[in-house]
Amino acid sequence: MATSKAGTMKMEERLLTVSIALLVLIGLMEVLIGNYTKSIALMADGIHSWADTIVSSLVFIGIKLSKRGPDGKFHHGYGRAETLFGLIAAMVVVTIGAILMYESYLAFVAPSPLIYPSLAIAAVLVAGVVSFAIAAFKIRLVRRSNSTALSVDAYNSIKDGAASFIVLIALVLASFGYLYFDALGGFIVSIMIIIIAYISIKESSIVLMDGCIYGGICKEIYNDVHSRIEAAPNVRRLNALKLRQIGRTIKVEAMIELDGQLSVTQAETITSTIKKTIMESHPEISSVILETSAAKDAKA
Repeated sequence: MATSKAGTMKMEERLLTVSIALLVLIGLMEVLIGNYTKSIALMADGIHSWADTIVSSLVFIGIKLSKRGPDGKFHHGYGRAETLFGLIAAMVVVTIGAILMYESYLAFVAPSPLIYPSLAIAAVLVAGVVSFAIAAFKIRLVRRSNSTALSVDAYNSIKDGAASFIVLIALVLASFGYLYFDALGGFIVSIMIIIIAYISIKESSIVLMDGCIYGGICKEIYNDVHSRIEAAPNVRRLNALKLRQIGRTIKVEAMIELDGQLSVTQAETITSTIKKTIMESHPEISSVILETSAAKDAKA
């Protein structure tokens, strides 16, 4: 399992490296052609690509840090580095979205005709196709690794591709003389940026505050672990069950009451069996801590 995880993280790093390089080139292409063709929407999409470069770079740093093991300062390791950098990346995206919204408003107030609109259309079409291709690869890795930060980056790439195709429609309409659509395309892109960033900030904040979302399956894991503990032999009562998400793993903490007639050895065997069963059923669970006490009353 360790080798598989290491291999997955290596693939994530390579994909993010390629993603960063492509986004820089695409952004440069769109900004230069947007400036030449006088398209605010195309320039906005190019700046958007550069914003995604910042996001991918921050996520890359987060994944690198998360690979460090526990040390004297961080006894639980650096697993939350991914979530932290995902949060920072989302905040950067919000700022970029606000700037683009303002620039689009200015272009809407004073629209100008496009120069060589076919060139602008071709550029944004290439950008959209590349963004969706990158997003597809990231989603495949997210399903294998359950990385919160990479998930943010994957949705960001989907949003980038969708934004490019919205700009494509806007440019086609603007090329027929409907000049306001160029500015409107830039405005819609900025709205999309802010909405996706809000969702990312919300999810990352939940994890950093010891919440558990983990792709939306935390409730399912909680219910399954709860059932397994209560069904275990000689367990009288489950007093507390808590899940904590750290990076791409989940830690389980529970307080249980065991039959008061059990010996210490028997109690240790039961708790070891419960831990093993839970971790084998859910590979994403990295540790199970069971606090036990002896029940004084009969099991209901």
